Amino acid sequence: MQPPRILVFAGSTAPDAPATLLAAAFMRELAFLDAEPTRIALADYPLPLFDADASSAQPPNALRLRELVRSHHAVFVVSPSRSGSMPPLLHNLLEWLGPREEPRRGPPPLFAAAAIADDDWSAGAALAGLTGHLTRGLCATLVGGGLAVGRGGRAFDAKGGLDDPRLAAALTRLARDLVAASRERTNNP
Repeated sequence: MQPPRILVFAGSTAPDAPATLLAAAFMRELAFLDAEPTRIALADYPLPLFDADASSAQPPNALRLRELVRSHHAVFVVSPSRSGSMPPLLHNLLEWLGPREEPRRGPPPLFAAAAIADDDWSAGAALAGLTGHLTRGLCATLVGGGLAVGRGGRAFDAKGGLDDPRLAAALTRLARDLVAASRERTNNP
């Protein structure tokens, strides 16, 4: 049986941003679960501002990202919080990934989500916005309910893991749930 392919990215372009660090911590969790993770940086896929009223032409990077999502069994996305919401960069990306005129191939994509902010309220609000957009905007199947980390850049230990044992256990559980759901879908298409 082939290991599940998991696409991982953060809704930030800064390499040392808390969202990027959380995506890296999730990658380490996947390494212990016999999964094939692929981590991308959104800085490598610049997109124009999505305009729902404009032409439906897809920019090349939107097509590349859509194909990346399709070629993986599941996706893990981390949102930073901007004023208690997803940042415009991530929102724009999700708009470009949204349903288009072409028929859907296969079942809805599997996603797991996390959000990170300097406080619990902002992290929870960003997670709610992200999961809502994934389930309604992308018609995705959400796995594990999500993880909100409210300590921002202070949430990590010297090795890059979450220093709060409860949050670290929740991240491990989320990775296991996503890999298990991916395997189940692969075995029962």
